[in-house]
Amino acid sequence: MVSQNNLKGKNEESIAVKTVISSLKKTIQQVYKKELPLDHLVFLYTAAAGILMSIFGLGYNMVMGLGIFMLPILILYLVTTLSSVLYSVVTQRWYGAAVIVLGSSTFLLVPFLWFTIGGATGPTSALMLTCGLCIAIVFKGAVRNIMLAVEAILLVVFVALEYHFPDIIIHYPDRTAHYSDLAFGLTMSLIVNSILAFTVMAEYARVRDEKMCLACRLERLSLTDALTGLYNRRFLSASIDEEMRRAYDTGSQLTLCILDLDHFKGINDTYGHDYGDNVLVNVAQIMNASLTEGEIFGRYGGEEFVVLFPGKTPTEALPVVRVLGDRMRTHAWSHGKPVTISGGLSGYVRGISYSNFIEAADKNLYRAKREGRDRIIYR
Repeated sequence: MVSQNNLKGKNEESIAVKTVISSLKKTIQQVYKKELPLDHLVFLYTAAAGILMSIFGLGYNMVMGLGIFMLPILILYLVTTLSSVLYSVVTQRWYGAAVIVLGSSTFLLVPFLWFTIGGATGPTSALMLTCGLCIAIVFKGAVRNIMLAVEAILLVVFVALEYHFPDIIIHYPDRTAHYSDLAFGLTMSLIVNSILAFTVMAEYARVRDEKMCLACRLERLSLTDALTGLYNRRFLSASIDEEMRRAYDTGSQLTLCILDLDHFKGINDTYGHDYGDNVLVNVAQIMNASLTEGEIFGRYGGEEFVVLFPGKTPTEALPVVRVLGDRMRTHAWSHGKPVTISGGLSGYVRGISYSNFIEAADKNLYRAKREGRDRIIYR
């Protein structure tokens, strides 16, 4: 029975170790790929910096004989930080661990370092500034405000105490120890601050780029037809107005063509609306293949499409539209019958109104319908 219990205990211990190692590997990968939120990432950076500084501090103090009685505090801080990080990695709950790590750094480790190693002339003041930067990034709301306010008060109190009671701190034994410790502390602080600044700027750039991409996507969605992917009526109306203004200002040519699928209601009624949607998608593909970047085209509504020809007269635009109609007719439609279009063109005349420009193309379109469909009319 005892052997079975021992074996069970060893198995559970082995599983726990594997779980911790697996979680650590996953977290390291997330840190490397910048997949964690900024505040979580900064917490881990801060904890790593604290662990490294504690280890170096332990060795340095032992070699130089500085503040030897600080060793228990450094060991306690190191154990607390490691335990908090492991807890956050395994449980995936890091906020409480961040409070413990940054709180113990700011309100336990730094005060002891201040009074035992150099005071204001040592590297501790730079570490306090680093702690303040980490608090400002990691925490939000009342927690951040309270911790920053307390740290500021502590800094003022430390300086005041040292000013009035110079012997309250333990001074360096010589200039070599003083400036060696100062160089080490300031260098570590610079490295940590640089990493924090780089991380914040990289995250800012990533979020900015994501927002710009989202804005562009939303703008495009607002200007395109959801079914066909062509420009929608809103964009086409604005484009017609803009091109009319340009033609008025420059005296250039402009042609408008309104196209309508023939007997589209019959296609919907006979083959269903899903097939009708498929026809519209195929029409859009044919238009994309037949027209160039010089033309502005899209779905005006229902089975109606618009093509705008900047710089072309109706006579120049007419062959292009007829080729488009031929491709529609000869396309391999799955229901085995040709799909045809009728269209009407209108040419811009200087001073014509927007509504009259549209109406002229509409009249030609209706004329094409009356005369038997499957034709393009301009008069």
